[in-house]
Amino acid sequence: MEYAPGCTTEEIIQTGLLLRDYDHTLIAAHYRYDAERCLDSVREAIDVCAATRIPFQFSHIGSCSAFRGSESMEKALKLLEDAHADGVDIMADCYPYTAFSALIGTTVFDEGCFERWGADYSSLMVAEGPFRNQFCTPELFYKLRETAPNTRIIGFVMSEEGVDYALRHPMVMVGSDGRFANGFGHPRGAGTFSRVLSRYVREKQLLTFEQAIDKMTIMPAERLHLRKKGRIQEGCDADIVILDRNLIRDGATFSDPLLSSEGIHAVIVNGEVCLRHGRYTANAGRPIRRQEI
Repeated sequence: MEYAPGCTTEEIIQTGLLLRDYDHTLIAAHYRYDAERCLDSVREAIDVCAATRIPFQFSHIGSCSAFRGSESMEKALKLLEDAHADGVDIMADCYPYTAFSALIGTTVFDEGCFERWGADYSSLMVAEGPFRNQFCTPELFYKLRETAPNTRIIGFVMSEEGVDYALRHPMVMVGSDGRFANGFGHPRGAGTFSRVLSRYVREKQLLTFEQAIDKMTIMPAERLHLRKKGRIQEGCDADIVILDRNLIRDGATFSDPLLSSEGIHAVIVNGEVCLRHGRYTANAGRPIRRQEI
């Protein structure tokens, strides 16, 4: 919603109502506002879900509500809890980082953003192009906004307390929100799931190993109605990661977001070994068709 600010809540509701003719549907949406207006975003999502009666997935709630310590996140998730208690099928996901990523020409960086975040230009790092890995000055910020609006930016503005609170909440699953363009981007694209197991399970002990695996496998699989995914069970796709829970660690960094994780011995996709000791051996992935859901 933030990337299409002209759309109204009613337009989103009317679009969502078209899904009623289909089974196993889901609305997954990016919020409209962040930081000090994050609760308005959560209320809007709840209104859409209640009006359409279509399950709603609130995408990456961390970059929406992880501000001012954990206060905003606690209030946001309390709204979700209350809505869920009233029969509104809404949940959320979060990635395990305190920095977001967006194109500098989007409305994310419109006037007033730094005041909302309690940050300044130096909180933004350029993720690609000739100024890659440089932190913004006012001059660089406005130059890129005007001449290279599709430049990807990393914003170090979120609170660790807010992200922590979200990741351990029972209504929040893990999502990477990860993608790359020409090999550049945010480390969440390569490191999200290993980071959860190393930082949030082993180091910070905010989640048990079992809770983390649940948030990364069966929870999202059930949310997306992927009945053959997210579990080791006869009749399901044999998608298995063999790892050392004492050694697994994300390798991707903000300056080098494609670095591989450590502690993963093998990855099996559809019953075929695709990665063994850091080397790719096959490509067994395939599209999941709607009729399979």
